[in-house]
Amino acid sequence: MSPGVFPAFQNARPPPCGRAFCVLARRWIERCALVGICETVAVIRNFPLPWLALAACLFWLGGCGPAYTPVYHPKAAGAKGETFGYRKWIAEQTEPDVVLIGIHGFCGASIDYENLGNYFLEHQSRTGLYAYELRGQGSDPIHARRGDIGSTRDWYQDLFAFTQLVRERHPDAKVVWFGESMGALIAAHAWRESPPGPPPCDGLVLSSPIVRFRDDIPAWTPGLVQIAATTLPLARVSLETLSGGHEVQMTQSSVHGEQVKKNPYHVEQHTLRMIGALSRLITGMNDCAATFQAPVLVLHGGQDFFNNDSDVRGFVARIPEQTSITYRNYPAAYHLLMYDDKRETIFRDVCRWLNRLRRDRLDN
Repeated sequence: MSPGVFPAFQNARPPPCGRAFCVLARRWIERCALVGICETVAVIRNFPLPWLALAACLFWLGGCGPAYTPVYHPKAAGAKGETFGYRKWIAEQTEPDVVLIGIHGFCGASIDYENLGNYFLEHQSRTGLYAYELRGQGSDPIHARRGDIGSTRDWYQDLFAFTQLVRERHPDAKVVWFGESMGALIAAHAWRESPPGPPPCDGLVLSSPIVRFRDDIPAWTPGLVQIAATTLPLARVSLETLSGGHEVQMTQSSVHGEQVKKNPYHVEQHTLRMIGALSRLITGMNDCAATFQAPVLVLHGGQDFFNNDSDVRGFVARIPEQTSITYRNYPAAYHLLMYDDKRETIFRDVCRWLNRLRRDRLDN
């Protein structure tokens, strides 16, 4: 594994506020606006399962893998805060003919791809893997921006910029976006929002995508989230506040709360603007499916808390017939497939799909 840095989209929005403004805004919210917001949060915390399920969908989207020692990268030239780190798994003696770009999940980091990257190095050295740190997550170089996103388009532009970097380094390789959980949402929407011209990538792997809100979430609840995000976009709430202390099984041996607190890139609080953005991404997933024009591999765990097999099959059914689609469901697996007890089975399926992609043998 090798670290690096890349300059992100230079026109992306600056952090929403400086330290002084944040302090003043927080005091104003605590003294004035929080009278209303606290009542709202109090009601939310007393909601039964529907809100808790929505809170889980919005806050437990991420990789949140086991704790690792972070790799600190030297600052690259360019605007401060617009340079993000990345990790890569590239065989020293082999030039890859397929390169994956890993897009990690909520509260995750590029290190979440280590298991997959090491598997490629050992079993399929012609496949390279890059994974970069996402804007607004725990490795964002601007601390005030952690837990916030000015616009989802910033995520898409960062992905386009990183894809360009990878294509410049490996001009003859096919490039595949591999998004996990929230990363799958970003990949799907980035495809949909990509500018006219050649496809932005040569294939999509969507691992544990959250393709819709669960049936036990009332239809009006996402609308309430948007109202809160519009009213107080920079107000921050903690995962514990929304979850009410409930835990979600993420692998056979771990729950979310145990993992995130061990991670050096854990973010304690997130803005309502971030919550609203994630809600919109989930709501728009089925519309994204109808735009896919490159081969797609969808991976799903049968024990995933967020969606069931029927939900994901409904998403897959919306992909155009002329687009090659492969769906793999693992009945005993949970949400974090790259940390699953049977992850090598999943990795073998990914390698088989990539071999067919590199040979242009993916049919409908």
